[in-house]
Amino acid sequence: MELLDLIANAHAGHGLDNIGGQFGLDRDQTQAAIELLAPTVAAGLRRNAGSPQGMIALIEALQSGKHERYLDDPDTIQFDQVAGDGNKILGHVFGSKDVSRGVAMHAAGQSGIGNTILKQLLPIIASMVLGALTRKLGSASGAPSPAPRRSGGDVSDVLGEGSPQSGPAPQRGGGGLGDILGEILGGGSSRGRYRAEEPDLDYDEDAFARHRDILEDTLGRGTPSGSAADGLLDSVERHIRQH
Repeated sequence: MELLDLIANAHAGHGLDNIGGQFGLDRDQTQAAIELLAPTVAAGLRRNAGSPQGMIALIEALQSGKHERYLDDPDTIQFDQVAGDGNKILGHVFGSKDVSRGVAMHAAGQSGIGNTILKQLLPIIASMVLGALTRKLGSASGAPSPAPRRSGGDVSDVLGEGSPQSGPAPQRGGGGLGDILGEILGGGSSRGRYRAEEPDLDYDEDAFARHRDILEDTLGRGTPSGSAADGLLDSVERHIRQH
């Protein structure tokens, strides 16, 4: 999964050292933790982006959240600096603290790293996954486009980044995430357009399907690590429901 490489190579190649060094982990231990936790966060993001509302909310959060700083500035991924935002991300991705705890417990059993450390690593890695996803989708290539105007509610708070101001629908062109929003919400002909409900939202069904596939592939759909993460989330959620 390319996102794993982006995280490991963050901070001019010192990503593993800067993540694991906070907790006394060596590079191999840190790599093992990332390989378990990052695909699980990515699997949660794939689930959230499976609907038009979820996809648009994720893209808008990536546009406005300045997540790439987690790949560039080692200070931003220090636990005391990132824990608040990282836990908000986890709350929206997984839906509950119980799922986060279950993911950490599973990873502890697989890696031999203590559960307490992995629970602290999760918000760091979740933040860096968003940074890696932002970079991969190319949002840094141009200025963010204005947030689209919609009726019937706001879907942009999926990652706790706050709600962007309403404005004109984004224009096609300009590169990066603005193009994705423009194609789904603002561009092309009316052919294939669909009015979604809850909240009321017009979108281009073909453009949504195309970009959903790109996003899900970027997040590891169909890879061994992605499939394992899907299975882990299913297992954790079943356990929570049974107890």
